[in-house]
Amino acid sequence: MFGFLFKRADRAAPQPVAELQAAVRAETRQASDQAKQQALSQAEALGDETAAVEFILQSGFADARLRAAQLVQSREAMEKVLQVCRNTDRRVAKLMQGRLDSARQQQLLTDKASASVMQAQRLLQEPLLMPNQVAELDRGWTAKDAPAGLLQEFEQIRGALAGRLAAQAGLQRTAIGLLASVRELHQQTLVDAQHESQTAALDALEAQMSACASDAEAVTLPRHLIIDFGQEAQALRKLLADLQQHEAALQARRDLLTAWEGAMEALSPETLKRAWSALPGLPAAVLGGELEQRYQALLKQHTVVVSKPEKIQAAPKAEQALADDGGRANIAEALDGLEKSLEDGALQAATDFDKTLRAIDFKAHKPSAAQLSRLTQARSELTRLQGWARWGGNVSREELTKAAQELLGQELALAELAKKIGSLRARWKSLDGSSGSAPKVLWESFDAACTTAYAPVAAHFQQQAEQRQANLVNARALIDDVQQYAQAALPLETVDGVAPDWKAIAQFCQQKQQAWKSQGPINRSEKKALDGAFAAAMQGLLTPLAAQQRSEIARRERLIDEAAQLPANQRDTADRVRELQQRWQEQAKALPLPRQDEQELWLRFRAACDAIFAQRKESASSADAERRDNLRLREEQCALLEAASAEPEAVLPKLLQQAQQEWARAGQVPRAEQAQIEARFQEAITAIRARLEQSRHKAALAQADALRDKLILCQKAEANLGTAADEDESDRRQSWAALPPLAPSFEKIIAARFERALQNSDGYAATLEANRPLLQQELLRAEILASAESPPELSRERLQLQVEVLQASLKAGATARNIEQQLLHICDLPAAMDEQALGRLLKLVALAKF
Repeated sequence: MFGFLFKRADRAAPQPVAELQAAVRAETRQASDQAKQQALSQAEALGDETAAVEFILQSGFADARLRAAQLVQSREAMEKVLQVCRNTDRRVAKLMQGRLDSARQQQLLTDKASASVMQAQRLLQEPLLMPNQVAELDRGWTAKDAPAGLLQEFEQIRGALAGRLAAQAGLQRTAIGLLASVRELHQQTLVDAQHESQTAALDALEAQMSACASDAEAVTLPRHLIIDFGQEAQALRKLLADLQQHEAALQARRDLLTAWEGAMEALSPETLKRAWSALPGLPAAVLGGELEQRYQALLKQHTVVVSKPEKIQAAPKAEQALADDGGRANIAEALDGLEKSLEDGALQAATDFDKTLRAIDFKAHKPSAAQLSRLTQARSELTRLQGWARWGGNVSREELTKAAQELLGQELALAELAKKIGSLRARWKSLDGSSGSAPKVLWESFDAACTTAYAPVAAHFQQQAEQRQANLVNARALIDDVQQYAQAALPLETVDGVAPDWKAIAQFCQQKQQAWKSQGPINRSEKKALDGAFAAAMQGLLTPLAAQQRSEIARRERLIDEAAQLPANQRDTADRVRELQQRWQEQAKALPLPRQDEQELWLRFRAACDAIFAQRKESASSADAERRDNLRLREEQCALLEAASAEPEAVLPKLLQQAQQEWARAGQVPRAEQAQIEARFQEAITAIRARLEQSRHKAALAQADALRDKLILCQKAEANLGTAADEDESDRRQSWAALPPLAPSFEKIIAARFERALQNSDGYAATLEANRPLLQQELLRAEILASAESPPELSRERLQLQVEVLQASLKAGATARNIEQQLLHICDLPAAMDEQALGRLLKLVALAKF
């Protein structure tokens, strides 16, 4: 029923309980440290991955798990550990995740390298290897981080591919050189024919080309090289055969040309032509070389140019001049020109001279008999030549008709078809001037063929005409649409205060302008007028839109100014920048500007925002540098505290106080290292405090031992008062002096009691005996204050004394003693102590704190 009395006494003396709790915590921490060290030793002793995984799954220490995780390397084991430690051990999970990511990246690189090696192997087996394929292979290959085996294999295959490409290039250069050599040999043969040496050279070139064609890389040669070489070689071999067959005829022509070139007198062209034509005939390929050039040069040298009297265009003027002059000289001149033209085969010129002669009045200017005979003969020859020309013209017209008919079966582009038909008609028309008019039947056949062949072109042109007409209708409809939209979107008066939708207007203008540009062709006669009408219609929208866009540009400028004026180091600057960016996006959506203006303004706005973030980043960098400096200072403080273990205990309290003050004054450190450095500091502080506490504990134990020893000396001195076993006073004083001093309060009282016992004054022994009951009561009071056990026979007295202690503590102004004060009072009390009382007092000394 008196349990509440003891609760207050327990709260009044919590120090022994706190000491016990601290001891329990120290033992627990020591046991935990020992278990941690044991777990770390086990993790160090692990030998394989399986044991490491099992250890990680069952271990309760993070450092040991992290050390064991170093042995986990396989993909399955890492995934298993990551799944278990994802939410329990961040360091192990981060290590496993990093290794898995690295393994995946390495696998991707290996797969890519393997694919490149396989592609290189396929290219090596390709019969037709192209350089662009090898270039694409090189672009897809990344040698960095590729496995060594794949890298070596790829380099070997790549070297083989490079060798093939080099062989292809060399083979192509050889083939091109052979083609150039055979062409050069052909030209040399035309100039100077040497059959045997040139035939041998041709055989050698053909053998080399055959070797190229049979080469392993021959499939990569351009087809035209072998074809052109074969054609050139065949033509050269035929030329050599012709030269060998017509060697005598060629020699005859050479001799004749040599004789002509050495002749001193002038030779007439007719003589040269007759002599040259009388020689044995030669193929055109054989004759078209040096001999033909020498012959043409001789003809040019000995030809006398006869000037024509007038062109056909000047024939009317010549007629008028002859009619006016009536000179006979003109008849002779025109007759000479007619004969010369007939001799040269110039049929058109001869016809013009004949017209000139027919325009002369022979009655007024009668020609001579010789001139009439020459004129009759010349006109007979002219009639014969005109007949041949007419026959040749008809043959040419028939060929043109056949060509026009063949166009029907050819799949030609319309433009090319129209061009060919126009060319055929132009050639037909030119034949009318040189060969006379064509027969009606032949003309109708040619015209029908051309008309039939031209039908697709005519249909195409008709379709284009219809399309232009449709485009004209669409253009007018587009102009009407713009005008109607302008009236609806921009009314003269604003209805209900609703502003025009400028975004829709801008989009409409852009769409209509694009539609106008993308529409098909229109007739030129109407194109200019329609362009003006469309521009006028669009101007009704573009003018107010441009004014609104200018206002929008001014608003954007204000946003740029606001962004430029924002302070970079304020806390809300980032939010204000985001707010400006949001406003910019809203305004850009509400009214888009022309592309150039939009781009220019956006670049300026982004530059202003980037400048703010750059300044903030620079400030953050400065702050990071300052935090790193603070971290360095704190690390130095921690190192100083950790090194203070070797310092004397007397300087440790001051050092501890100074370190705590400096730690409180230090600035912020990087957030990532804050917990670690704080833990290090607290560990160092805890270590120093533990050392101080240990020192104080030792000192308290020493004080308790000294007090116990001195109490025992006092008890012995008091017990031997008045007995024969009294020891020598000097021996007791020596024993007393050998003991360490107590705290000043206890030392003064105990020393005085010891002196009283040694002095043995009159009546002191009686006083000691008289105070024995009081000592029992004070010991019981001390046991109550220390919550210590009392002898069982004193339980009733202890209960009564507890009630008195409680009542005394409840009185106003009363001060309760603690165990140390009560012990000091007992030590000062002159009372005899038996062995039981001395034992109880010594137990109380052990419980006290000094």
